[in-house]
Amino acid sequence: MLKEVCGSNLNSFNIPLYFPCEDEVRNAIEYEGSFSLKNLNVFKLNLDPHDTDYINMNDSKELSQIHGKNTSNMLRVALEPLLVSHFESSIIDVLFKKFEKHVAEYLFKKKIRHFFVTMILTKK
Repeated sequence: MLKEVCGSNLNSFNIPLYFPCEDEVRNAIEYEGSFSLKNLNVFKLNLDPHDTDYINMNDSKELSQIHGKNTSNMLRVALEPLLVSHFESSIIDVLFKKFEKHVAEYLFKKKIRHFFVTMILTKK
């Protein structure tokens, strides 16, 4: 269904993302020169922001469903306006329901963690 609704717009949609490593962040701040880096911390967080279990590396079937829904809702908040402007609103519910299902299936096998960076900068 999604392919039929999206048509040729599907191949023209692109969100270029780049996630630098800690050294690249430090080097960019130093190179730019306007700020001093006072503190930089890197945390590993579960994909679902409501999932506080950092010990287990996979979920039960029930928990994976909950975490899949939470993750889908979180990304929907961030991406829905962008997706609606490029495609149309009729695909949104189907798209994020599908995404929720895929995330839940994956989390049942292995938890996904991502890095979160916090830093304290002072203006020079």
